[in-house]
Amino acid sequence: MTRTPLIAVVLIVALRLAIGWQLLYEGVWKLDTQDTARPWTAAGYLKNAEGPLRDTFRNMSGGPDDLGWLDYDVVAKRWDAWAAGFKTHYGFSDKQAKSLDRTLNGGYGKLGDRPVYASNELAKLPDGIDDLSAASRVSSKIAWYDAEKKLLYVDGKRHLTEAERDKLLNVVDGRDDEDSKAFRKAVEQVYARQKRGIGFKEKLAGALKGNPDLLGNEDWQRVGQKKEYAAQLARYEKLRDNAETDFQWDHLGSDWKKIQTLRAEITGPVKALEKELKESAAKQLTLAQMSLGQPPGPNTVLAWSDLATMWGLTILGVLLIAGLFTRFAAVSAAFMLFSFYLAMPPFPGVPEPPGPEHSLIVNKNLIEVIALLAIAALPTGLWFGVDSWIRGWRSAKANKATTP
Repeated sequence: MTRTPLIAVVLIVALRLAIGWQLLYEGVWKLDTQDTARPWTAAGYLKNAEGPLRDTFRNMSGGPDDLGWLDYDVVAKRWDAWAAGFKTHYGFSDKQAKSLDRTLNGGYGKLGDRPVYASNELAKLPDGIDDLSAASRVSSKIAWYDAEKKLLYVDGKRHLTEAERDKLLNVVDGRDDEDSKAFRKAVEQVYARQKRGIGFKEKLAGALKGNPDLLGNEDWQRVGQKKEYAAQLARYEKLRDNAETDFQWDHLGSDWKKIQTLRAEITGPVKALEKELKESAAKQLTLAQMSLGQPPGPNTVLAWSDLATMWGLTILGVLLIAGLFTRFAAVSAAFMLFSFYLAMPPFPGVPEPPGPEHSLIVNKNLIEVIALLAIAALPTGLWFGVDSWIRGWRSAKANKATTP
């Protein structure tokens, strides 16, 4: 049998160590980000998958087109589930739990079963105003005065818009008597309490269902853009199914970039709102609760994929560097990298992924797959690694057992 030249042994072992180091570093880096404000996830990679398995990989991300971020019921349900898990994980006290509920659902009070915001005591309405609704043309279902309780109320769900607040103030426009001053103060007071008390789900409704006055910020209005985005997606998928020429694929690539820009524009504020909600909840934690670490995320295909990728890279990198179970580690790593290759294969007629690399059929992932299979075909762990120690230990044990 021809012996492998020493230089070949050294180079192949060095190749194994280099690939192992690369995988280990990638895995550790991804794991380290999990406790930061921007934890790594494969969602972006999966959403941009192309090739024959495009739909399979994209669906692994959960909502490949982020339309779920624009559906109030979907987001609100997710927030409710997150809040319940957050309170359980950190063992919230009743006070903390109520505070988080107000943050999420709104900080209104109750008048019977009706959610309301109320001013401080207002002795009476200004002279000449017997019917506040008629005088201001603001529905009594939204704002009303209770003479018995001496309070000005605003409905906790329907809310008082800026325009309706101005109508109430106009009732005493130009009047400088004490009752009018007190009324103006009460209106401003209840309006400010309502604005401060608006819960995150109400802000979400304002953003996605179209109520700029509720939020006081028209940049949040995504209703029209949501329809435009859905229409552009449908158009893109239809054109993509019929694309054949390079010109059509190039045009689709340009359309896809525009769609991604629009997606970021309309989903970004909702994602920012979710981030703000979680940051607000985290401010309630005590030092002891913070020591418990992050609560576990939802058990989804994407979450499983993220964990498998991070720990797979880390463990396989360690095994390759150590030369332990080398053939198993090399084949497993090759399988993992080949799945990365299939997510964005450089096949003819398939749009190129973003970045400076340009490939046709063969790219860096495929080259690394071939290198790993070559490592698996050779006894590199026996040349240099723990596998050689294990083999020696087994041989010594077997010899001892057969020695009379």
